[in-house]
Amino acid sequence: MMLNIYRCSNCGSEIRAKHRDLPQKGDMGVYLLNYITMLKYNLRGTIRRVQEFLMVNNNLDLSIKGINDALLRVGDTCRSEYARIQDRIRKSKWVHVDETGFHVDGKKYWLWAFRSAESDVLVVITDSRGRDVVRETMGEDFHGPVIVDGWKAYSYLTIIQRCWAHLIREVDAFKSSETGAKISDEIHSMFSDLKEALKSEDMDQRKAMKEEFDRKMEDLVKLYDSHGDLHKPLEYIRNGLGSWFTCLLYPGMEPTNNLAEQAIREHVVIRKIIGTFRSESGSQNYQHIASLLSTWRLQNKSMFVEMDKILRKELCGFG
Repeated sequence: MMLNIYRCSNCGSEIRAKHRDLPQKGDMGVYLLNYITMLKYNLRGTIRRVQEFLMVNNNLDLSIKGINDALLRVGDTCRSEYARIQDRIRKSKWVHVDETGFHVDGKKYWLWAFRSAESDVLVVITDSRGRDVVRETMGEDFHGPVIVDGWKAYSYLTIIQRCWAHLIREVDAFKSSETGAKISDEIHSMFSDLKEALKSEDMDQRKAMKEEFDRKMEDLVKLYDSHGDLHKPLEYIRNGLGSWFTCLLYPGMEPTNNLAEQAIREHVVIRKIIGTFRSESGSQNYQHIASLLSTWRLQNKSMFVEMDKILRKELCGFG
């Protein structure tokens, strides 16, 4: 690329135009920062493997610290877009939420995944599995629908669709007894009816079906309530009464939380590879980069191209 140079005829000062690939600070260009990020996050390479790859394939000798510093810089650069994803999720038609255990510096943490109806994904890594994480992430003013499992942290939310995949697994675990098999068949039959009801485009009909299904679920609990051996699955159903058929009120909403589980699956793979984050700053850096990459992947966008845009805008001043 030809760079313009201006020399002042009065004082002799020389002014050179900026190269669009050169960040205002640091000695790594946008392409290299992006390249390292994709090797680490998209191809799931450890830092040492990334170092070996760069040396063998690019004849580029970078230290472990140099690579780590580059990734930390990219993570900081992603903060603004991370905040924009969070804002979009708060305004989404509905949100799927799930969480899984992780380790940071050997301590138990939790990785949360928030996935919007529009396929934005927000990753949050914190040492809490409590409702404060949901409240801080979604905001105090959030009152929209969520699709979740039965974890108590979600119970304060006002509009909930409980996950049928979790419910079916719960009741199927008791199929060995005669009464357990009966309640399992009842739940499977009800789920089939729900899926059929979701095909209707008549909202008045869908609202009426929700009321009918809610009554059937309550009757089911009463029918088997005297069976002590079914206390666990019945309590699971009882805790979700009123929230098993919410999806009928929101066309397009799924009755399971499979979309959140899909969003979290990539991070489970990463957990198996790295074992633990070495520091809290490393985990925060991961959540910023991983949120952007997960969102772009779901939206069928090129992660390399989109990251290039972010880096140029934030580091070089090119939009």
